[in-house]
Amino acid sequence: MKTLFNLNILKAGLIFCALLVASCGETKKENAEVVEVEPPVLESASQEYADIVLKMYDHFSNFDYDALGAIMADDITWYWPDGGADTRNSIKGKDKVIEFWKNWEKTTGGKMTFAKNTLLPIKANKPTNYYKAVGSGVLAYTDMTITLKEQSTTVRQHAVIMFNDDMKISNVFLYYDRTGIMELTNVVFGETE
Repeated sequence: MKTLFNLNILKAGLIFCALLVASCGETKKENAEVVEVEPPVLESASQEYADIVLKMYDHFSNFDYDALGAIMADDITWYWPDGGADTRNSIKGKDKVIEFWKNWEKTTGGKMTFAKNTLLPIKANKPTNYYKAVGSGVLAYTDMTITLKEQSTTVRQHAVIMFNDDMKISNVFLYYDRTGIMELTNVVFGETE
């Protein structure tokens, strides 16, 4: 039987193809460019953080200070919506934050409710120019109603609530139009005497 191919040419061709295929997978290290991908400034975080914020609103509505204290970090900072990033008033420390709200409840007899909550769990990978906070948190939008005796006012509140590694609230940045609250209470939240 006569073959159309010379066996030696076939062997040489197979060896050449095998070497060609093997060499295609090699890359010269000096030509390889390593590109590091920076993490985004913000990304999504676990829904658990939003659930904690909802609990915080419930605890405020019920003035349940023990439960409120249980979800706060000892070194929490509560930022009021006055001034700029570096000039706004704040309360530092869980005991002082709780003491403020106990005093507010006692002296005003006021009530607070939170409705129409929109909560977005986030993770800040880099400090922003304004917040300078890194880690997991929640962008929270809610209608906060404050009632004193027969009068009440409702404001749309925006808050950035940040957490420490133990999932305790470490920073609360508040933003809302304070006009209605100041008219109702005759008090500017955050001012200290």
